[in-house]
Amino acid sequence: MPLISKLLQATESVTPLSTLTKLSTIVADKELGVVTQRLIAQFIKTYKIDLNECANTNLSSYKTFNEFFIRKLKDGVRPIDNEAAVVFPTDGTIGQAGEIKAGRLIQAKGIDYSLLELLGGDRDDEKIYANKAFACIYLSPANYHRIHMPITGKLIKTIHIPGKHFPVGRKNISYLENLYTQNERLVCHFDTANGKFALIMIGAALVGSINTTWEGTIKRRKNIEIKDYQKLDYNYNKGDEIGYFKFGSTVICLWENPNYVFRSQFKSQDIVKYGQGMLELR
Repeated sequence: MPLISKLLQATESVTPLSTLTKLSTIVADKELGVVTQRLIAQFIKTYKIDLNECANTNLSSYKTFNEFFIRKLKDGVRPIDNEAAVVFPTDGTIGQAGEIKAGRLIQAKGIDYSLLELLGGDRDDEKIYANKAFACIYLSPANYHRIHMPITGKLIKTIHIPGKHFPVGRKNISYLENLYTQNERLVCHFDTANGKFALIMIGAALVGSINTTWEGTIKRRKNIEIKDYQKLDYNYNKGDEIGYFKFGSTVICLWENPNYVFRSQFKSQDIVKYGQGMLELR
């Protein structure tokens, strides 16, 4: 393991980022009046937030910082590409995208990680997505943080995997091995007309919570939790909202269908918007 990876892990041990994450959650969800308004104003200035996209532009109506952070967009701001087989589920930056090879996904140049570990250790789930397409999308604090269905489908299972809360910015991605399999994550499995699909929400430093439309806030726990939804009617159309992050993080998508191909114009570090076409069927 490179020295810098050891140092990053040592930092987590000395000053746990999970502890800082809990503290940030408390502050961001508190109604702090003038303090909250100043935090929001500074955030808008620092990250150059385009208020014209917001459904609610009345800043004084946001009682907590997180109410603004998970703001909704105006209708039509992110049109859904209905010509594409699959669209991007969120705003962000493409970290890596391509084919899963020998059970490994690319994290950064010279660094990869295990598909089996990412999915929580289920061999049957691993077989579904082995040697198929994946895409990893990083959400910076500046991005819109709600997550949408990239394809019409039915929720069949979730796996919540406890973990660390290492930052998922470019520096850590480039140096900290197995970053995505060390951090907390929620693996969501869906059935679609064109095969199974998995969307994985990765927790990170200062991510106050992972939220879904079907369960609300995901409670942090010590052990893996698997939930079966096959008998329930959690059906979502392409573009429907399915969850959100409170602060920046990462979404990883996996597809069973081997005939999905990426639109040629997309490459690593490209900035994308939810609703843009991502995959075609060849």
